[in-house]
Amino acid sequence: MSFVAIFAAAGLGDLAVPGQAAALIFGVFAGSALWWLLLSGGVALIRDRLPHGALALVDWLSAAILAGFALVVLSAQ
Repeated sequence: MSFVAIFAAAGLGDLAVPGQAAALIFGVFAGSALWWLLLSGGVALIRDRLPHGALALVDWLSAAILAGFALVVLSAQ
């Protein structure tokens, strides 16, 4: 649904050329798949090279950042 909102806001809701919508959908799919492959592949390469303590620190920092975002969202309501 977020892509629908972004495309509508960008004025891409009225694609008149045949195949243009399919190309847009394929582009979004290909970009998402490429991002997922690069992210998961990069993590798989780095995971084995980091010591256990560094992974624990990354886990803790990620949790703290997510909790911070949650607090921002809750405080805005």
